[in-house]
Amino acid sequence: MKRYILGRLTVVPILLIGIVTVAFCVSRLIPSDPLASIVGERQMNNEEIVNAAKQRWGLDKSVPRQYVLYLENLVRGDLGTSFRTKQSVVADLGERIPATLELAVAAMLFGGLGGVVLGAVSASKKNKPADHISRIFSLVGSSLPVFWTGLALLFLLYARLGWFPGPGRLPPRTRPPDHVTGLYTVDALLAGNPKLALQTLHRLLLPAFVLGWAIMGSVSRLVRASMLDELHADYVRTARAKGLRNATVMRVHVLRNAMLPVLTILGFAFASLLTGAVLTETIFEWNGVGSYAVAATRSLDYPAINGVCLFGGLVFLLANLVTDLLYALADPKIRLS
Repeated sequence: MKRYILGRLTVVPILLIGIVTVAFCVSRLIPSDPLASIVGERQMNNEEIVNAAKQRWGLDKSVPRQYVLYLENLVRGDLGTSFRTKQSVVADLGERIPATLELAVAAMLFGGLGGVVLGAVSASKKNKPADHISRIFSLVGSSLPVFWTGLALLFLLYARLGWFPGPGRLPPRTRPPDHVTGLYTVDALLAGNPKLALQTLHRLLLPAFVLGWAIMGSVSRLVRASMLDELHADYVRTARAKGLRNATVMRVHVLRNAMLPVLTILGFAFASLLTGAVLTETIFEWNGVGSYAVAATRSLDYPAINGVCLFGGLVFLLANLVTDLLYALADPKIRLS
């Protein structure tokens, strides 16, 4: 197992360089000029200012030279300075990753746990009202576009009913808690401010449900199908012949074996949430990696675009590795092979 993990980790830097190379080349192929966002449209005719900006940001060099310099800085852990924020990309990502992580974890609790529960209930109550309700709820969640669901729930639950607060991680004119983890709910508790923790949690629930509902649909359907397949296995008949209750058979034996294919979906769903919650973060004004990527793309912020792609590639590679390890832990046959 150690040799396997070491071999997988050795390949990660090579794959990341490939991801960065593709992102670097694609961003340079876009028919637009980042100088317009750096110096402004009004100053584009001022040759002196344009030349100074090119020299300041290294845009006066050839593209191959820019690529070599970027790799040299990348080896030192320097992702460059954002054209838009004028801050280090590492610092920008450090500010925004906790927000996306907080949202992703909450969405996985909704989608992952909720999907497993719905799938298990649906399989154990096949063709009964509980099965039909679970399948309809899952189908709706996985079919509706995330941006439509978010806007619709904001309109209904915030604008009309007032059950949930509006967009944003914090109430208006509220200072964030002292930075410890970057997760506002956790930092508020660490600061001894349970009122603020409840406020941040309340604001987290709606966007997390919007993201989690889509995951819940896929997970519940897969859990239901896997459990129904497992019900025909010999070990299930043996367990029932020994007098075990149906609930025990479903929970202890069938659900555990049915979870193997679900691990793949959960692993990549979590990686997708960390890198692809663009629409949800935009709708709910959640200042995370997704909204940062949108702003970087709009202004053709080369360092920020490359930094986001590097982060996304690393997340997916690590999610793939963790999923494989969980497979080995869940199924001894995989570990022995």
